[in-house]
Amino acid sequence: MEIRISLNEYADIPFIKKLLSQIKGISDIELVNDNKNFSWEEIENSDDFKKVIMQSEKDFEEGKFVESSAELLDSIFQKR
Repeated sequence: MEIRISLNEYADIPFIKKLLSQIKGISDIELVNDNKNFSWEEIENSDDFKKVIMQSEKDFEEGKFVESSAELLDSIFQKR
């Protein structure tokens, strides 16, 4: 059985973990940080994305690339 508790960014996680560990019947305490989902527009407009694209174009122009096989791409994207 599980109980899910949502915490804000200011939560005192060490204290909460210590408090929960004192309760009879709790066998495990795990902190899960669900990553934020970003829209494609947010990704495309980010500075990090622009840097990656610029570096990728530069690497390609300099001949620094590896061709991938169809099998490798299928395994990455779990196509069968």
